[in-house]
Amino acid sequence: MRDIEHNKIKAVACYKLDRIGRKTADLMRLLEYLECHNVILLVCSNNINTQNNTSKIIIQVLAIIAEFERDILTEQIQDNLMELAKDGRWLGCNTPTGFISKRITTGSGKNKNAVSHLESIESEKRLVQKIYETFRSTRSIQTTAKIISRSYKTKQGADFNASTTRLILTNPIYCVADETAYRYFLEQGGNLFGEISEFGGKHGVSCYNKTDQSKIENEDSTFFNPKFSQTMIRKPIEKWIISVGAYEGFIPSDEWIETQTLLAAIAEKYNRPHRRTNALLAGIVYCPLCGRRLSVTSESDRWTHEKPRFKYTCPGIRKKECAFKAVDGVLLDGFVVAQLSNLSDESAAYYNTIFNEKLQNLISGDKTKAEYRETRKSKERTEAAIVAQMRNLREADEPLRKFI
Repeated sequence: MRDIEHNKIKAVACYKLDRIGRKTADLMRLLEYLECHNVILLVCSNNINTQNNTSKIIIQVLAIIAEFERDILTEQIQDNLMELAKDGRWLGCNTPTGFISKRITTGSGKNKNAVSHLESIESEKRLVQKIYETFRSTRSIQTTAKIISRSYKTKQGADFNASTTRLILTNPIYCVADETAYRYFLEQGGNLFGEISEFGGKHGVSCYNKTDQSKIENEDSTFFNPKFSQTMIRKPIEKWIISVGAYEGFIPSDEWIETQTLLAAIAEKYNRPHRRTNALLAGIVYCPLCGRRLSVTSESDRWTHEKPRFKYTCPGIRKKECAFKAVDGVLLDGFVVAQLSNLSDESAAYYNTIFNEKLQNLISGDKTKAEYRETRKSKERTEAAIVAQMRNLREADEPLRKFI
């Protein structure tokens, strides 16, 4: 898309139309975008060329069919997840803390079938309960992680941090499936499978279709040494399929719901601008000396450029544990916004500085450096061969030159 805007591309070729888009509205917007930049769309399998007016009509018909296929596929996936929810079976990914996966095989021959279920681990069950109990008393994810790490480790043998602790606190698998849990997920708009009578308070809540996973190329990825990282985005509860699992629930539903309310309050507190001053960096800027999160201190009835004046101050100053000088909040917010704007300006000096730093880091990588050295040696060998051939051509007799 960026290359099209810079007029570097004359045509876009694809094998089938549904490889570009399965939603009619998106595809029409894309065609309009290509037409504005005088770019042709070529679809190989259907022999479509947008230079022809006939092809545009065919594209619209095929786009509707592609969208219909996508909707059918989505329905089939939803139906399959509903069937899985009947048994509360485990789909085979990494088991959460507190559980182990057990595979049960039934039948034989062509009728052989294998199903995975979760079973609780008593020691890890106590760990999960301790995490929930500690969080409800401290009301802090970071503090909870520090306390738990004194006595416990993760499944990988590492200390608990804010991320791993949050994953456990937000996982509905630990919630006891009872009437309270049923009504909570119903109010949140979740797709509940089964009647309220099935939520008897003995098992845990089983949720399907909770996340979207995708691959993102890493910054140090190269053509010869590609590197990708797996990202997981949590879907809203409205997209979940919720049922009663075939395993034990660890946390009473009222305690699990209370935990979700506390987590939502913490997220709201640190992910919004300061109410009185509209400080953009509230909750996300830290002291460079002691590492504490800087507080927003308002300067009453004082304004700069029609904005309320405030400062980012370190809480350690009052306790005389830090000597960090307060920062003018209006100036710092303005500076950060300006720097972020410069990141998209390819002609800016700051953009070029970051680009060159990343380039140097890429070249200095072990594998990339080895590739560079090997390529340089190959180039030197080729240049030496060229010089030798030129010398042979100069010194050879006339009959031999045409063969050289």
